[in-house]
Amino acid sequence: MTRLFIVMLIVGLAGCTSTSSLFTSNEPPPPPPPPTGSALPEDGAPQAGPRGPMTPAATAAAEQAGGAAPGELLDCVSQSCKINCSQKVKPQFRPKWCANFKSPD
Repeated sequence: MTRLFIVMLIVGLAGCTSTSSLFTSNEPPPPPPPPTGSALPEDGAPQAGPRGPMTPAATAAAEQAGGAAPGELLDCVSQSCKINCSQKVKPQFRPKWCANFKSPD
């Protein structure tokens, strides 16, 4: 009887030592630290211009437009830009890169 008790005690303790979700934290990792000041220009103001990488169509349209001053909208010269960024297209259906171009209408 004591042998059965000892075996059950060992098996029970061995089961408790396995990894369990009862003792682990399910919290998400902390957010990444904010970007350092190296991305900002010397005057401390954020840079004006595209918000992120542009698609190939937007890049081609920007090259045809000849570029604009920072913070200034580019002219819509490509056929793709004229179709996608038209006022006839509802804002929720326009590509994000249309924010970098003037309305063709």
